[in-house]
Amino acid sequence: MPNYKSRLSKLRKRMNAAGIDALVVFEPHNIFYLCGSNGGFTGAKIGLMVDANTSTLIIDKRYLEEARRTAVADKILAWTVPSYAELVEIAKKLKAKKIGFEPAYVTVKQYERLAKDFEGVQLVGVTGLVEPVRETKDAGELRKIAKAAEIGDLAFAHILEFMKPGVAELDVAIELDFFMRKHGSEKPSFETIVASGTNSAVPHATPSNKKIEAGDFVTLDFGAVVDGYHSDVTRTIVVGKARQKQKKIYGIVKEAQATALNAVVSGAICQDLDEIARDIISDAGYGEAFVHNLGHGVGLEVHEAPALGKGSETKLKPNMVVTIEPGIYLNGFGGVRIEDLVVVTKSGYKLLTHSTKDLLEL
Repeated sequence: MPNYKSRLSKLRKRMNAAGIDALVVFEPHNIFYLCGSNGGFTGAKIGLMVDANTSTLIIDKRYLEEARRTAVADKILAWTVPSYAELVEIAKKLKAKKIGFEPAYVTVKQYERLAKDFEGVQLVGVTGLVEPVRETKDAGELRKIAKAAEIGDLAFAHILEFMKPGVAELDVAIELDFFMRKHGSEKPSFETIVASGTNSAVPHATPSNKKIEAGDFVTLDFGAVVDGYHSDVTRTIVVGKARQKQKKIYGIVKEAQATALNAVVSGAICQDLDEIARDIISDAGYGEAFVHNLGHGVGLEVHEAPALGKGSETKLKPNMVVTIEPGIYLNGFGGVRIEDLVVVTKSGYKLLTHSTKDLLEL
């Protein structure tokens, strides 16, 4: 079982530094991280109030029994709809003067109601209190992410046997999703990307009814979910024989990915890693064709902190899980992206993605 006490202790230190007496958490992944309730993933109205000594989970009464089975909190209550009476009562007992909330997950209507109910208490929108605690993973989290990555590797090996000229992108995506579900994934990490031919020049292309043709680049970007934790992998292949320009573009991306990957180590600065890969692609004449960050953190969300891109001064720490995924995208020609999922270690990294990165010609 996760060490929820340790997670809450780290959060409370951050709350104290922010000068707040209590924090109201509405973001489902943060709630799941702090107390394990599955209610946040079922569409329930759910909130978690954390103060200096107590954590109180409040949930739609339809999900109360589920929460009592799955959550670890000092108190588990049902909402008194439509008010926030439970939160107000806790605040009164605490004699709280300042209560934080996550502004990105509170609507204007909710804020107006909170402000009315919490009359006499200062409500403060605070960002980035829980998420930095989530950046480094514990052993249990790493096992789940590794299992999700293993499912991704199995799916890639399977889909190589399925793809051929005449098969639609959408059919490939459906087959990938079905295979991952059949082999232990709760759901896809995100909408699976299958982009062939000139569609591969769109980094986040939506699978279509376009048929794969001989000579096409095909970019596959997908992931599995195990116990709420995600994986993320991208491979680009050629269906048929690769042309010289395809080999050239692929080789540049592969070099950029390998060089940046080898620079991953505890203490490395995220924007520096991005620059390493970007310089290689720029020196080859394709700088403007690398249109996204080098990578991102992965965990309860497929895109979470830290960001590996320009302006990100975050230093990598042991047990962070990040992607390394440079790309080149040429309109009217096609694109290449190669993405691995890695765990940062004190001396380097541990690779979680093991599918080949050689240019495959099916």
